[in-house]
Amino acid sequence: MGVARDGHGQLRRAVDGVPLTMYKIVRNIHLLLASFSLPFLIMYGVSAVQMSHSTWFQMKPAVHERELPITAGLTDARAIAREIMDRDRAVKGEVSNVQPNDGGVVLRIVLPGTVREVRYERASGVARVKTSVAGVMGMLNRLHHWAGFWHEPVSMKVWAFTVAIASAALVLLGASGIYMWFTRRSERRIGIALLGINLVFAITVLTLLRLSGP
Repeated sequence: MGVARDGHGQLRRAVDGVPLTMYKIVRNIHLLLASFSLPFLIMYGVSAVQMSHSTWFQMKPAVHERELPITAGLTDARAIAREIMDRDRAVKGEVSNVQPNDGGVVLRIVLPGTVREVRYERASGVARVKTSVAGVMGMLNRLHHWAGFWHEPVSMKVWAFTVAIASAALVLLGASGIYMWFTRRSERRIGIALLGINLVFAITVLTLLRLSGP
């Protein structure tokens, strides 16, 4: 591939019948898509290894507890979380696992890799906050599972949107790669062979996973 010269010294204007300009545009798009998608592939690959081989990694979270005085008599979990976040700007995340009880409310404020378990006493207005920070690998593990646009933190909405773009980019990456391969007549046979091997491998792995799963 490239701008070659034909037998008469003229610049080559096509790649196996495809206009060279079109080929170069598709190639550049392919490279841009690959560059954008690579960090996401690395992240999902590393977190997948962590989930498959959890004993290889130190996943014990760092834990610390403290008390925060907030308004007494609250019953709404979101109001409790909002007051805690107002008093401590470092506390951010999504409210989950709300469990009201006779004395108050237990809830969690969650971000990937960081979980704050809050035990609020309605009578005294004291919120006991237990913070567990799982580190980089814990964060990657949670990001791997984090999905959807319905999460409250803006950062997680941005993450979901970016992952959606990366997913579309991977589809286009494959399509542009097949297009460039198909334009090279001399490489079609080996390309078909590689695609066939990949298809058989993928089906075999998926079948084995299905048979061994619950």
